[in-house]
Amino acid sequence: MVRIALLMMLVGTSALAQGFQTLDHIDEWLLERKVDIKQKPICRASIPGSGSWFSARIHLNSNDKLVIPNDTDMPNQNSMQRIREALERCRKSILYL
Repeated sequence: MVRIALLMMLVGTSALAQGFQTLDHIDEWLLERKVDIKQKPICRASIPGSGSWFSARIHLNSNDKLVIPNDTDMPNQNSMQRIREALERCRKSILYL
């Protein structure tokens, strides 16, 4: 019984250690997702660049507000509605359709 409990803890830990997985590409945007311990989707959208996630990427914050780091050009506004809709779909369900 102890071995089974240990195995279950290790499986749960490895699932949490997984990073974001690529879910979709919409124009220049990258949509990524991971699931939390309660299997709730955590979704994010960014325009890949040369820096790390928050320091150098144009991205949408948790309130879907556009964040543009210093010395970065404004992204194409035509994609904004589509990426916000994709984030909404991603957050509603583990199935992204």
